[in-house]
Amino acid sequence: MKQKIILAFSGGNDSTFLLEVIYRFTDRICHAVFFQTPFVSPKTLESVYTYLENRGINYTIIPVDLLEDPSIVVNQPDRCYYCKKYMFEELLSHFDFPGENPRFIEGTNFEEAVSEHRPGLAAIEELGLESPLRKAGLTGEDIARLRKEYSIPEGVDQIGCLATRIPYDTPITPEILKKIDEAEDFLRKNGFHNVRVRYFGETARVEVDSGELGQLGQSSIREPFLEHMTELGFSRVLVDLKGYQKGSLDLERKGLKK
Repeated sequence: MKQKIILAFSGGNDSTFLLEVIYRFTDRICHAVFFQTPFVSPKTLESVYTYLENRGINYTIIPVDLLEDPSIVVNQPDRCYYCKKYMFEELLSHFDFPGENPRFIEGTNFEEAVSEHRPGLAAIEELGLESPLRKAGLTGEDIARLRKEYSIPEGVDQIGCLATRIPYDTPITPEILKKIDEAEDFLRKNGFHNVRVRYFGETARVEVDSGELGQLGQSSIREPFLEHMTELGFSRVLVDLKGYQKGSLDLERKGLKK
């Protein structure tokens, strides 16, 4: 019997690519696991569920309340370590059956491992999960090229972890996460793509793709958006004219933001 593969599936581009490659080009038995956490937008959960159901992929959705862990709530720069540790310990426990020895994998790519602030990698290595994309030396650019070559779809989650919108040392609460999600959802519903609303108490800093900044300034969008933000409790809304940058709060902390 072939060893079963358990993939920690985020719904992002990389883990979707990895899942599709396993299903299309190998005969390995693969089971996808998605973690339903307070840091996941309900829209993401819905999209992941629809994708996995439509593809006929074996999957499990595991609810995990990350806010039960004080090491996560305090939101230090190593928060991702504790998040990954919490989730992956739950993963290993969930599939701990006598006589079975599944192979646990996840979707970090090589570029992320060497060039980004990724404290979660330590937890991945400590718990013995494998990172096939990282091991193969595949970067995000490589994966995008291969997706196009083999007609593999983009990931269904383009929202990512809501906690990344909150500056370090600001404790994470369900109320803050809900505000961020509702603010971003308004913009996505109005045609914006890469959207981040960074939380600074009563101030929100909005990032959208640089090509969509003009659209954000149109009165038909600006005025109802500001009204919505006021209803959410924001007294001031700033727009980052540099546009969306992945991990901008980490870049600022390191003094590397462009």
